[in-house]
Amino acid sequence: MESKSSKKLSGVFLLLVGAALFLFGYYLGLPKSSIDNQEIASEELPPKPSVELQSKNNNPSTKSFDRDRDVQVNEEEEEEEEKLTSHTSLEQMLLSAQLETNPIKRSAAFARAFENLNRDNIGQALKAFESLPMGFENMQEYKMLLYSWSQFDPLAAIDYCKTRASGIGAGFATSGVLEGWANRDPESARAWVEDPENAGMAKLYNFGLVKGWANRDLEGATAYVMNLKGGEEVAKLVGILTDRHNREGGFGQASSWAEELPDPKLKEGAFMNLSRSFARDRPEEVAEWLETHANEKYSAKAFENLGRKWSETDPESSIDFFSNLPDGKSQEVGIKSSISNWAKQDPLAAGDWLNERESGPKLDSALAAYASTVSTKDGGAAMEWAISISDEKLQQSTIKKVGQEWYRQDKDSVESWLPTSGLSETAQKSIRNPPKKSWWQSMHEK
Repeated sequence: MESKSSKKLSGVFLLLVGAALFLFGYYLGLPKSSIDNQEIASEELPPKPSVELQSKNNNPSTKSFDRDRDVQVNEEEEEEEEKLTSHTSLEQMLLSAQLETNPIKRSAAFARAFENLNRDNIGQALKAFESLPMGFENMQEYKMLLYSWSQFDPLAAIDYCKTRASGIGAGFATSGVLEGWANRDPESARAWVEDPENAGMAKLYNFGLVKGWANRDLEGATAYVMNLKGGEEVAKLVGILTDRHNREGGFGQASSWAEELPDPKLKEGAFMNLSRSFARDRPEEVAEWLETHANEKYSAKAFENLGRKWSETDPESSIDFFSNLPDGKSQEVGIKSSISNWAKQDPLAAGDWLNERESGPKLDSALAAYASTVSTKDGGAAMEWAISISDEKLQQSTIKKVGQEWYRQDKDSVESWLPTSGLSETAQKSIRNPPKKSWWQSMHEK
């Protein structure tokens, strides 16, 4: 007879076996798709990261936390800056800006200070500017002051210019006021410029007036310039309008507008401005456009600019283009302006090119330019080129210039050459007394 304990153990065993059979039966009864999905899900899950990796991922120095912290720091800095600004007087802000040596931060500091310039705090601004000389070195700072001031009291700003500067200096400063004034109220600014009391510097004032006016109303500014009576200065005003057309529609719009100008002088100004702006970086495009205007009086300076700018980067292409133009002024000025830069870069190649050309008046200006350029390095060799010029007046002036360069380099050789040169006593004396060069002239020749 089994004991009670044995019976209990047998019961437990049977219970476990029954539970196992039940689970096995349940598993067999599951749909196959459910089993497969669990297996796929198990395979797709990445392995559980180690404790060490989990620790790294939970570390406060993660990128996500860094970004959040950076944003928070930046926001706190901006809030702190706003608090400081709100409690700092305009005078203090401007004095602090003057101490900034980083040009970007300096400009930003001045701009931030002038954002809220008004009638109530203009006195603080002027007090801060007492220690800042009105000159070229502080031009940007004064431009911001005068532009901001012009938005609410341009006449007071103009009077201020006259107290801080005189003559043309005051005129340039006033022009800065007019730019801001015209951008806000062009008709009032125009009326001030046209007042007989301001006629003395009206030509200078027009530059500020037209620039500000064109930024607001290009059509109105154009009509104003077209009705002006004048010469060179009006052509330069057209350059301002050309720049504005370029900003609005690029070279295509600006060049089309220039071609339609009826006045030859104004047309010359527009063509010259476009050539100066684009000839160095987009010479082929400018050349293609100008080619249809060859030997026109209004395009002469534009061709000269093209030759000078194009030859800075690719003198041979520049020379080739001008060589294939029809004979005339455009070809002459283009070759002349190109040959100088080519002579600086490769005097032998430029000299060989000249030797292959037919001598004559149309080559004289190029010969003079080449001789003058080469003379800064080898005056003796340059003199031979100067003598080959056919036009007597141009020849004599080039010989004098080249001779003075040669005299600076090799006085003894020049003294040996002069008695047999056939030059007049006056010309010889000029060569023996070359003027002293400024540092700017010396830099320009390099």
